[in-house]
Amino acid sequence: MKLLKADNYQTWFIEEAGQGVLIDPWLSNQLQPDNSIFIQRKRNQACLLGNKDYEKVQAIIVTAPFEDHLHIESIKSFPKSVNIYTSKFIKKLLLRAGVANDIYIINEEGVDIGSINFKALPTGFPYHPATFALLIEDSKGNRIFHEGHIVRFKYLMKNNIKADVAILTAEEVKLFGFLRLGMDYKRTLKACNILGAKELFITGSNPEKTTGFISKFLLIRSLEREKIQAKISVHDQAGNFINLD
Repeated sequence: MKLLKADNYQTWFIEEAGQGVLIDPWLSNQLQPDNSIFIQRKRNQACLLGNKDYEKVQAIIVTAPFEDHLHIESIKSFPKSVNIYTSKFIKKLLLRAGVANDIYIINEEGVDIGSINFKALPTGFPYHPATFALLIEDSKGNRIFHEGHIVRFKYLMKNNIKADVAILTAEEVKLFGFLRLGMDYKRTLKACNILGAKELFITGSNPEKTTGFISKFLLIRSLEREKIQAKISVHDQAGNFINLD
């Protein structure tokens, strides 16, 4: 199973036996139209997926109902044969936006996409139940845990959730200075320790590049890479990847 950080933000590509799954794809250079004022993000390079990668995509997973996870333009760029897996709430939003692909609900029981099993797990405050985390396991028992916002620590400990690789936020973001939207490095390392992860990939990278009205109310702490790297191998650049054999 191969894991690729497919852009400089939070698009993830997982491949096994020639079949690919995209998590929260934003594949254009601009998140929203120019007249959007609430949230915006722009970049020079859209993503690192080539034509061959696109052709391998069999499914898309959408973990959150926000524009930077639920990017309709990117989803609609794929053929109707690509299945979408998400929550009941997000499915309604996709249907309302005119997405014609088959849409399936993913939950804690899990679903097999190709030879990989994906389970949707509860996320932390204030995101539950609007979003979900993912536990991803291949046929060899290799595991990846993906949480795009805040880990629900008690759930991980109670259910003894383990993973070889963790995909987590690590650049603290607070709304109005007190409502945590992204984890600081201490919480990130705590999650890695609970999971028993040996490799850490950073998601939601460089939140300070997000502009628009919402950005005026965000308090952001930059990635403290050295403190994290002292405890675990960390990957935070677009194009970073790992092969789990």
